[in-house]
Amino acid sequence: MQKSNIEWTDYTWNPIKGICPVGCWYCYARRMYQRFGWNPEIRLDGELFGSCQDAFAPNINVYKKLERIKAGSKIFICSTFELFHPHVPKEWKDAIFQAIKDNPQHTFQILTKLPQNIDREMPDNVWLGVTITGDDDQWSKAFNLYSKLPKIKFISFEPLFQPIEIIDELWVFDWIITGRVTGQGKKHQPERAWIQEIVDECKNSDTPVFIKNNLKQIWGEPLIQEFPNIAEESIYQQNINS
Repeated sequence: MQKSNIEWTDYTWNPIKGICPVGCWYCYARRMYQRFGWNPEIRLDGELFGSCQDAFAPNINVYKKLERIKAGSKIFICSTFELFHPHVPKEWKDAIFQAIKDNPQHTFQILTKLPQNIDREMPDNVWLGVTITGDDDQWSKAFNLYSKLPKIKFISFEPLFQPIEIIDELWVFDWIITGRVTGQGKKHQPERAWIQEIVDECKNSDTPVFIKNNLKQIWGEPLIQEFPNIAEESIYQQNINS
C-alpha cells in the first residue's frame, strides 16, 4: 500500500500481484513488469495476507497498514490488476473484502472492466466503477453495478480513445472520471471536443465529473475535478431501494 499519484484517490493497494490476464494493449503495469523484470506470476500478496495454509485470512500486517493511514482515506484497490477476472480465486476476493469490511473508516475504490463477473454485494464503504473506452456493449455491462448495491457507482472514460456516445441514463451514475492513455505520447491523444461532450452531459445530468491532470494540455485550466456527494445515495438507488 502506498501513496498514490492518481489524483482521485489517496492510496493504491495491490493485494494481487502478477501480470493482469485481461491483456489490454495499453496497460502501463504490464510495461512496468517487463521493464523491471518483476515476477509475472499471479498470486496473493503473502506479505499482507499470509499463505494458503491459513486460508488466505488477512494477517496483522494488512490491518496495521490500514490503521496507520488517516481515517477517511480513499484507497484504490487492484490498480494494476482486474479483481473480478476468472483467474482470481474466490478465497482471494473473500480475504480482500473482509479487510474492507473490517476497516469502515476508509473508502475503498474498485474499478473493473468486467462488471458482469462481480460475484457479491458491496460493503457500504466501497465505490464501485467500470471502465468504458467506447464499446457500446460496455454500457450494458455498466448497469451490472446496480445489482451489487454500492453506495457510489462511477464510470471511468479512461483511456479516452474516441468520442463517447453518452446514454440518456447517465444521471443514474454518481461520478464520472475521464483521462488519456498513459505513456503513449500524442499518438492516441483525445480531442478536446470529446472531453467537452462528456463535461456537458455531466452538467446536464448534474453528475460530478473529474478530469485527470493528464488532460491538462488538451482541456486547459482550470481542470474540473469534482467528487461524488457521499452524503446521499443516488436518486436511482433511492428509488430501487424504496
